Amino acid sequence: MSNIQVAIDGPAGSGKSSICKMVAYKLNFTHIDTGAMFRAVTLYALRNNLDLTCEYSYDFIDKLELKYVDNKIYLNGEDVSVEIRSSLVTKNVSQVSKIAKVRTKMLDLERQLASVGNVLMDGRDIGTVVLPNADVKIFLTASVEARAQRRYAELKAKGRDVDFNSILEDIKTRDLKDSTREIAPLKQADDAILVDTTNMTIDEVCDNIIKIVKSKVGNNMGLEEKEIVSMDDVEFGKRLRKGQIVKGKVIAVEDNVCFLDLKDFTEGKIYLNHFTLDKTQTSLQHLVSVGDEIEAEITGIKEGDNDGEILCSRLKLLRAEKFNSLVPFVENKEPIKVKVSSKVKDNKGYHVDYEGIELFMPQSQAPRNVNIGDEIEGILLEVNPQKNRAIFSSRAYETTMLEENKNAELANIHEGDVLEGTVVKILPFACFIKFNYVQAMLRLAEISHTYINKIEDVLKVGDKVQVKVLSIKNGKLVVSRKAILPTPFNEYVNNHKVGEKIEAKVISKLPYGILLELAPSVKGLLHQSEYSWNPNDNYSAYVKIDDVIEVIISKIDLENERISLSRKAMLDNPWSRVKAKVGDICDCKVTEITEDGLKVETLGVDGIIPTNAVLDKDTKGKLEDFYAVGDEVKAIITEIKPKEWLLRLSIRRLKSLEERKEMEKYLDDNRDDSNVTLGDVFKDILK
Repeated sequence: MSNIQVAIDGPAGSGKSSICKMVAYKLNFTHIDTGAMFRAVTLYALRNNLDLTCEYSYDFIDKLELKYVDNKIYLNGEDVSVEIRSSLVTKNVSQVSKIAKVRTKMLDLERQLASVGNVLMDGRDIGTVVLPNADVKIFLTASVEARAQRRYAELKAKGRDVDFNSILEDIKTRDLKDSTREIAPLKQADDAILVDTTNMTIDEVCDNIIKIVKSKVGNNMGLEEKEIVSMDDVEFGKRLRKGQIVKGKVIAVEDNVCFLDLKDFTEGKIYLNHFTLDKTQTSLQHLVSVGDEIEAEITGIKEGDNDGEILCSRLKLLRAEKFNSLVPFVENKEPIKVKVSSKVKDNKGYHVDYEGIELFMPQSQAPRNVNIGDEIEGILLEVNPQKNRAIFSSRAYETTMLEENKNAELANIHEGDVLEGTVVKILPFACFIKFNYVQAMLRLAEISHTYINKIEDVLKVGDKVQVKVLSIKNGKLVVSRKAILPTPFNEYVNNHKVGEKIEAKVISKLPYGILLELAPSVKGLLHQSEYSWNPNDNYSAYVKIDDVIEVIISKIDLENERISLSRKAMLDNPWSRVKAKVGDICDCKVTEITEDGLKVETLGVDGIIPTNAVLDKDTKGKLEDFYAVGDEVKAIITEIKPKEWLLRLSIRRLKSLEERKEMEKYLDDNRDDSNVTLGDVFKDILK
C-alpha cells in the first residue's frame, strides 16, 4: 500500500503529540501534528493583535507559510514548536479553529500532506472531517486530571513556570469549546477505536496503537498480521457504543427479556421494564414475537470471555414518540388525565405520569391540596420532543373549564331570576355570593331594608342566601337580597291588624301629633285628634321622646304604607252617656275651687260653675268662704256641647228660678195671668 493513513483524534492533553511521534518513529510513518498547525496560526494572530473572533482578521491565511518538517512546525521560516505550546496560545487556539477560512486552508494543507506516503496525523477532527476514509482511526482520550498532569509535566520539563490548577481549568474550558463548536466539533468517529490512556504509560499506549495499526494494515505493509482478540479496548470494524440507536431482529422471547441479533460479539437484551412504558404489563410474550425487527438504544456494554452482554432499551425512543404525539394536545388544549408521581426538590413542582411518560407540573400550575398518587385532569402548556419535556397544568385547565362553565351558567340567568348561592367572601362594603360557577357581588345597601352596621351581623361565610337578579352588565350580575324580602312595613302589617293594641316608642313630636316607632323602620302617627276624647287634652305635653306608650292601630294604608294610631280609642268617653240639655237641674260635687269658679263632677263628666254664676255680685267674700271641695250642690245647665266636652252650670240661676216659683204661690188669685208666658217668668233668671 503506497499511502496508508492513520487518523488519531482526542481532546487536549490526551498525549496525542508525544505518543504519535513515538508511534510514527517506530512504524517509520510521517507524523503530522495538525494541532500544531492551528497553534501556529493562533500565534501569528496574537503577535499581530488581531481580533480572533472576526473572519476578516484572517485574510493573511493565504499568504502565511507553514511547514511541518521533522516533527517541527515552521511559521514563515521560524521554528515555533516550543512557543506554540504557551498557555496564551492554548487558551485561544479553539477560537481560531472555529474560523471557516482557517479551517478551509488547514484542511487543504492537511489533506495534501496526508496524500503522500504513510502518514500518522493527529488532531480533533481528523477521522471525522480531514481524513474520513483513513485506513485506521483511533480516538485517544484520558481523564481530565490525567491530561492536566501530563501537560504540566511536559511544560515543567521544558523549564516553564506553570500552575497545575490553571492547566486543569484550561483543559476543561478547551474540552467544552472543542466539543460544542459549530464547525467540526470534537467527537469520536463512528468507526474509530477508543483508547483510554488514563492508567497507561506512554510505552503501553504506543504498543497498543501499533498493535491496532498492524492488525488493520499489517499485511499490506509487509508485516506479520497479529490478530487482536480481547486487547482490553480494541475492536475491529465499527464499534457499538453506549447511546447508539441500533436495529436488531428478535431471536428469542421470555417473560422478562427478549434477545436481539445485533451482529456483534453477543446478542442484545431488552428487559420488560425497558421494552414498554406501560408499567401494568407483566410479560413480553404477547408484546413481541421472534422475527420482529426492533429499534432500541444501547444503554450498556460489558465485554468478557464468559459474561459479555449488550443492554438495550426502547424507553427513550418510546418517550420521544410519545412526546411527539403530545404536540397536537398543546394546540387543541385537549385535557388529559395524569397521576401525581413525585414532588420536585425545592418545592418547584411535581412529576406527573401520563401513560408511562413523566411530565412536569410547576407548583404554580398545581391544584390546591394535591397529594402524591392523586389523579388529576389538566392540559399541556408546552411540549419539547427534542428534550422529551412537557409542562402540564391543572390550574390552566381549571381556569378554562371554569370560564366555559361560567359562560354556560350565565347564559341561563335572566333579570328578575331569584337564585340561591353561598356566601364565599365578606368585605366591609359588600359580600360575594357564588352560585355554581358564577359569582355576584351583593352590596351592603342591598342586603336588608333596615340599617346594617356590619355584614357579619346578618351573614356569615358559608351561609346559603337567596337573591334577586336586578341586572346583567358585561357578564356581571347586580343582585339584591332585600328585593325579595318583605319591607319592614309589609312584614309588620302581616303580623298586626286594625284595632290591635300595641306599645310604641315616641320618636318625634310634630305640630299635628306624635310620631311613634312601631318596629325598626316602621312608623305610625298618633294625630292630636286621637289623643283623647277631650279635645282640650294636650297629651303631647305629658310625654317625652323615647317614652313607650300604649295605642291602638286605627287604620292601615297599604298603598301609601301609612299606619294611623289612636289613644282615645282605648279610653272611655263619658260624654257618650250624657243625654242632658240646657235647663236641666243636676246634682254636682265640687272637685276644685279656682279663680274662675267651681269645678264640679256631674252626670259622669266634668263641668264648671263660673264665679259669677255662684255668688251674687253684691256678695262679699271669696268662693272658699262659702264652698269647700267635696260639697254637693245643685245647679242648672246653662250651656252644653258634648263634642267639645263643655258643660257650664249656674247656682244663681237655679236659686232665682226657685225663688220665682215660691213667689208665684202668693200671687193674687184675681190677677189676670192669661197673657203671661214662660219666657216672661224666666226672663230675669235667664239674663
